[in-house]
Amino acid sequence: MTFGIVLACLIGLAALAWMIFPVALQAIGKGEPPSSTRPELEDLYIQRAGTYATLKELEFDHETGKLIEEDYRELRARYAAEAAQILRRIDDLEGAARS
Repeated sequence: MTFGIVLACLIGLAALAWMIFPVALQAIGKGEPPSSTRPELEDLYIQRAGTYATLKELEFDHETGKLIEEDYRELRARYAAEAAQILRRIDDLEGAARS
């Protein structure tokens, strides 16, 4: 019976140490600060890659004659503006993360 109590106490202490360790590292400045921008940055990187791929595809379709000039210019302007907006947001978040 006492062995069970000792074992339960040891498991409890180990679990407590496992939960407190990241907080202690953060408190002494050794851990990485929690950041809600990381998932947003990852999403923005994916959006950036998709927008670049779309721009390349538009260029290819225009060169092969699948898109008329008017449609090409309109779509290219739209996706270029979207890419610029994504890049600005990435710059903002990366700048905030460095500060």
